[in-house]
Amino acid sequence: MLKTLLSVSAPLIAAGACNPDQNSPPADLTSCPDSSLFSVWRPRARFIAPEGWQNDPQGERLYQRGDGSYHAGYQCHPNHYDWGNISQCAATSNDFVYWEDMNGWENPKTIWPSEIFDIRGVFDGSIMKNGWNGFPTTIYTGTFPGPLGATTNESEGAEMQSIAYTEDDGASWIKLPFGVGNNPIIYQWPMDNLTGFRDPYIFLSPTLSNLSGNLSGATGDHFLTISGGVHGLGPRLLLYRQTSNADIRDWTYLGPIISVSAGSSFSSEGWSGNYGTNFETGSVTRLNEEGESLDAADAAAVDFIGFGAAGGRGGSHADAWPLWAIVTYSGPANGSIVANIQAVGPVDWGRAYATVPFSVSGNRSVLVGWAYEDDETLALAPQRSYQGSFTLFRDLFLKVIRNVDPDTPGLDSPGNWITRTETDGSVSVLTLGQRIVPEITNEYRAKSTVSTPRGATFGGSEGFASFETQPTGRYYALRATLTWSGSTNPADMLIAGFRVLASDSEWTDILFQPANETLVIDRSHSSLIASYGDETEVAKLRLWPILNGNTFTMQSLNLTIIVDNSALEVYANDVAVVTTRVYPWLAVSTGAGFLVLPPSSGATSSVSYDHIELWDGLINAWPQRPLKTSKPLIDDGPLPGIWGLWSGV
Repeated sequence: MLKTLLSVSAPLIAAGACNPDQNSPPADLTSCPDSSLFSVWRPRARFIAPEGWQNDPQGERLYQRGDGSYHAGYQCHPNHYDWGNISQCAATSNDFVYWEDMNGWENPKTIWPSEIFDIRGVFDGSIMKNGWNGFPTTIYTGTFPGPLGATTNESEGAEMQSIAYTEDDGASWIKLPFGVGNNPIIYQWPMDNLTGFRDPYIFLSPTLSNLSGNLSGATGDHFLTISGGVHGLGPRLLLYRQTSNADIRDWTYLGPIISVSAGSSFSSEGWSGNYGTNFETGSVTRLNEEGESLDAADAAAVDFIGFGAAGGRGGSHADAWPLWAIVTYSGPANGSIVANIQAVGPVDWGRAYATVPFSVSGNRSVLVGWAYEDDETLALAPQRSYQGSFTLFRDLFLKVIRNVDPDTPGLDSPGNWITRTETDGSVSVLTLGQRIVPEITNEYRAKSTVSTPRGATFGGSEGFASFETQPTGRYYALRATLTWSGSTNPADMLIAGFRVLASDSEWTDILFQPANETLVIDRSHSSLIASYGDETEVAKLRLWPILNGNTFTMQSLNLTIIVDNSALEVYANDVAVVTTRVYPWLAVSTGAGFLVLPPSSGATSSVSYDHIELWDGLINAWPQRPLKTSKPLIDDGPLPGIWGLWSGV
């Protein structure tokens, strides 16, 4: 993606009076030297760069290698805390749990700006495993100095699609030379006044192959999307097809597969985010209840398209939504293909973006995204000396909720679901399912100290009730099932959830509010440090009424909460996911417990907590690294900005 989040540059701060005593309220931490707070909020149980700036997972370098291991690339800017000189760094793993930096943690860069077609930055893309001369090959966006982005008057040539291949399974990449027939392989815009032309995503689709036929003249097996939009009209996802299997460099434009109006939303009730003004990081997949299904004859599978919707969030959350859509395809007579949108929802309702899936053996579609910081003024960025991480890796699947009451209000309204009538006449709700890959959760549990807080039923006046056994630090996970009784009217149901990272002075509340069908993360007391964001995170979530004969019961709420120091992820019913950041200062702000509040109606009801587990400790995902991997920050001075490249910090 084109980074727009952190546009305020802070100076590098020299050493001075600094008192990082976490046993008392914070003093002026901006007086602390660079990297002095490196370990205070740093996650350790996930994929994170060794230091410096990190953003998008590089879709072109997310792939399963020939030996079964995983290669994950990401946009990076080592020795800097802000976006710029975007390169690719990379790491490998055998299990999505433990990672090792490619070429060592001191310099994990594997692709960087070096040619006229990518001198401004190596942006996102995707990979063909059997590409140039049979080697894994990436098609990525290379950028050139000039206006860039949806809010500028970008012109053709600012972003172009280029190609590189690896002969050593990702340790290094060889770019084809500049010139006709080589790089860039896609230069010309297919339409005028584009707001962006980036993030090529390569995929296979027998469904699209059948629809397109050979009417366009293209017969290759692979398709490719490029994300962008049109000034004054709205976002577009542009579809190409490999002209023939004989040449990975030659692609035929089929047309926009998605065209939507700027600033519009699929749902008027908050279920679907906003399309914004420009698409980024598009992706295409097909899912059934088990995972990925590329079989065009699989009637149980549903087609999904993902896209980052930039410019649609009112300035909050990087002003961007990571969205998915359920679609059906139609093929006009000229070989082009149109995706007809049936439902839209956020991949993540919090501070995550640039989410991208990739295929894994065993018919799996695994997704990961960028989890960005919430330090928009960069007040303490030099003291941390790193920015960003990945979300946890997630398995995608088609979530089917069966025997839903057909009289449910709003069932047929536009939202982040569709309905299906089963052969027995019952109604099912279909939506995107997401769960943390089992490799991660199994290892978290195995390596943690596991306690099982006693199940409890609350009536609403209890407030916060801490666990008998408390976490010993800021690395832990919670799992529980919450079931409401006493009323099926959402307005009368208790507000319930958990409090985490808690002390008398700091705490973060995770609550489900049945009355307005929202899962919230209240960060208003998360940190004593005023420069960090404290906006409440809000996700829409419906507990569907499930029929049993002539009566119905409300769905229970299954929660998985991952506390990885400042990185907090909440998974609800495998449907709603919220990733956010919290920055408690005090060393004692580690506690956890139940949290129950009365409904606004004042009615009497109850909520039960069952199957509760607390996993204390988690894991260190980078056992090959030293405990501290910070490096001196570098100030590039004004020249990169003058040349139209990037800011210098």
